[in-house]
Amino acid sequence: MEAGDEIVFADEYGTWMITGDEKRFVKSYLISLSEISTPEEYTIGAIPLIQRDRWESFSNKVYPAAIKIGNKEQKIHLKKEVEKQKIKE
Repeated sequence: MEAGDEIVFADEYGTWMITGDEKRFVKSYLISLSEISTPEEYTIGAIPLIQRDRWESFSNKVYPAAIKIGNKEQKIHLKKEVEKQKIKE
């Protein structure tokens, strides 16, 4: 704390407390994830974001972004897992 870092104490800390363009943050994360991940790792990283977006009525359009950004193998693996988990309607 002496260095000026902030510490947040909260019962319900979430992204709503941090201002910014969430679509841009998610897109940047998915781009980085796709560059360094196997299809399995990409899916593991993308699924929680897609699930959260589902809870928000798909307002951030994470699934289409993840499909657009992923390479061929990542897209195939992600589509299969989304269908398996019945995430997308």
